Amino acid sequence: MENQERKAYLTIGSVRALDIRVIFEDTEILYEGAVEKAPTEIKNLRYSKVENSDKMNFYVYNLN
Repeated sequence: MENQERKAYLTIGSVRALDIRVIFEDTEILYEGAVEKAPTEIKNLRYSKVENSDKMNFYVYNLN
């Protein structure tokens, strides 16, 4: 699945009032906590997939 092109949606910072987990390449947790308290670098990432769990999981595959 690495070579498949993934569609990127809105930025992480566009959501509000959620506890989130940002996961890079399906393995590495980049951030966990409230969206409003996330660093700017995390808020500017575009997510490609979202799953509801104990927190909303936002998956990112590109750090640009």
